[in-house]
Amino acid sequence: MQINLRGLGLLWCLLALAACQKGGGVPPQVAYYHWKSVVDLSAGEVERLNGEGVRRLYVKYMDVDWEGGQAVPKAPVEFRGDAWRAFEIVPTVFITNRTFLEGANPRVLAGQVARFLSEANEANGAAPTEYQFDCDWSGATRLPYFAFLEEVRRLLGGAALSVTIRLHQLRYPEQAGVPPADRGVLMYYNMGDISSLEEPNSILNNRTGARYLQAGQGYALPLDYALPVFSWVLAYRLGELKFILNQAECAALDTLAGVEKLKEGQYQVGQNTYFGYHYLNAGDRLRCESASLAALEEAVRQLSKIQNQSEQLIFYHLDEKALGGYPPGLAQHLAEQLAGAQ
Repeated sequence: MQINLRGLGLLWCLLALAACQKGGGVPPQVAYYHWKSVVDLSAGEVERLNGEGVRRLYVKYMDVDWEGGQAVPKAPVEFRGDAWRAFEIVPTVFITNRTFLEGANPRVLAGQVARFLSEANEANGAAPTEYQFDCDWSGATRLPYFAFLEEVRRLLGGAALSVTIRLHQLRYPEQAGVPPADRGVLMYYNMGDISSLEEPNSILNNRTGARYLQAGQGYALPLDYALPVFSWVLAYRLGELKFILNQAECAALDTLAGVEKLKEGQYQVGQNTYFGYHYLNAGDRLRCESASLAALEEAVRQLSKIQNQSEQLIFYHLDEKALGGYPPGLAQHLAEQLAGAQ
């Protein structure tokens, strides 16, 4: 999907202005997740951010996983250059659910994470006023995860605390609980069955998402929303998901020797070949997925039905190559559309 029409971007701005005037809502601020370990903004990324009026970046500082009988930090952040200093940085930490399932001590882990965050901020001259934690917790891990959040909040002082919320946690708060945080971010993507060959789009499937949303449904935390602006190719071997090629382009599959296009987004490998540094076997099936413009607009319409006034619309994630597939003005168009519908 490669669309780069500035005229369309201008048209969207005009439509968005009319929608805002009609609905009377205040458009949420546009922000982005930065999910790469090295923070070194390109000129194109800075231009995109400035053009969309972005002031805030949610930067992944590290992952936490369970290995060898202990919680292990992975992919620590590295800052390069100075372009990022023009934006407010919100340190974000991804923690796997199995870290708590395996018995990580919440207080100890909170101390380790808070220490890392403080040291990284001091080393780079950052002074965050908010921290975000990303964990797909379950009913079995709600108590240790929530205890972790309470302790890390205490250790980080007066900074605001936000957390990511999955669709199942929104729909079933009685089982999942509501985390002790100031705000939540509803992750409205990665909602389909990635393991199934028959899944139409596991990144953004609005039919699936609608099953978790109810008109007038509220949540005990104020919610911001996160939408996807990325793509990937899923490779299946003998009916099972073999690997994921992030940010792969469908157009490349259209010209790859030995690969036959079955239908839109679906391909069959006819002979052994390489693609994206992965070896494909004859008989492998490929599915290329992305969030289309129409699907993103439908997602915003569905999210507007929740009893909530979002302050931010966050896009996952900041990558110049991926964003090149979307016209300028997309983020603001969706933010204005959300404001007009709320």
